[in-house]
Amino acid sequence: MIFEEKTISSKLVYEGPVFKVRHHVVESVGGEAVRDIVEHSGGSIMVAVTDEGKILMERQYRKALEKGFLELPAGKADPGEDPVVTATREFTEETGYTAGSVKHLISFYPTCGYSNEYLHVFLCRDLTPGETHWDDTECIELLEYDAGELVDMIMSGEIEDSKTIIGVLYARMAGEI
Repeated sequence: MIFEEKTISSKLVYEGPVFKVRHHVVESVGGEAVRDIVEHSGGSIMVAVTDEGKILMERQYRKALEKGFLELPAGKADPGEDPVVTATREFTEETGYTAGSVKHLISFYPTCGYSNEYLHVFLCRDLTPGETHWDDTECIELLEYDAGELVDMIMSGEIEDSKTIIGVLYARMAGEI
């Protein structure tokens, strides 16, 4: 049986440009407990397939882990923004491409233990190249890989980013790549 925690009090303790943190006191199975929750507007991830069957990938530095990561293109949603709008906007900003076809694959909560972030994976095809529109603070290397190569990199532990692992493996298992 699942026990639903009741909120006793809630206070916003941090508000930044990417997320907020809210401090909750809740009634749990064992009495009062604290739950600090990261509030995030969510985002979209794009599994973009070129006409040659290659998957567009990005390599960028991630300060939280002090190293570079190979990832699918992705971006944060503006509050209340439709996920497909996020996907098309972020895809063009980060890669320079526009997609003639955008298909929803799956949505998921990447860290349900402490965040309400909800991510949406889209398959993008019929790509038209253009110019990137990176933020002043972004530095992204664009790369192309075969789907099988990406699966091998996931299975060997070379790709560690959860949204990329989910996006690539789901698209592969669904027969999309």
